[in-house]
Amino acid sequence: MTFTATIVAQVQRTKPDALWAIATALSREVSGTSAADAFIALPDGGRVEVEIAKFGESLPLAIDVVDARGAAEARASAQNILDLLEQSTGWQVDHLHD
Repeated sequence: MTFTATIVAQVQRTKPDALWAIATALSREVSGTSAADAFIALPDGGRVEVEIAKFGESLPLAIDVVDARGAAEARASAQNILDLLEQSTGWQVDHLHD
């Protein structure tokens, strides 16, 4: 079972651009064989995935932080990533969803 906490950012980016910005903020690399399955592995075994708005949908950018250890761990990792993104990217990060 995995647990997910989602960061909501009011930015317009392509999935590769968003993943690159997040990976840079985390000092990590993007993994995956294509943009469709790309993710950022976290040192604790979790991962970061990005969902972008589809054609005709409005923002936001959804950043899912997935963790098998538990909901509290997923939320804590997401909060740390949210803080880093606000500092390093200047993105308007609205909130965090469990």
